Amino acid sequence: MADDTTTTAALIAVVTGVMSAGAFKFYEFMLKQKREVKQEEKAEQMLYRDDLIRRVEKLETEREDRIEESIGFRTELGTVKVQVDFLRQENELLKGQVQLVKQENQILKDTLR
Repeated sequence: MADDTTTTAALIAVVTGVMSAGAFKFYEFMLKQKREVKQEEKAEQMLYRDDLIRRVEKLETEREDRIEESIGFRTELGTVKVQVDFLRQENELLKGQVQLVKQENQILKDTLR
């Protein structure tokens, strides 16, 4: 009987050892799977985030370019406005001179007759 008890205890110990080793491997496998899934999700999120960062940087660069372009247009517009004002004044002056020349011509015509 002592041998049967010892043999039974030994068999139980071996089966328990095999079962616990199998269970450990199973849990280890499950943890690896979860870790890999999390890493894949994180990599996907990082890819999405990096894409958004690149898009924002591109938009900010385009925005700055458009602001500089707008400033250039405004400067040119101011210059054109000044030139138009100057040309209007000169035009009025020339109209007055033309009117004077016409009057002088009329006077000369009247005197020659």
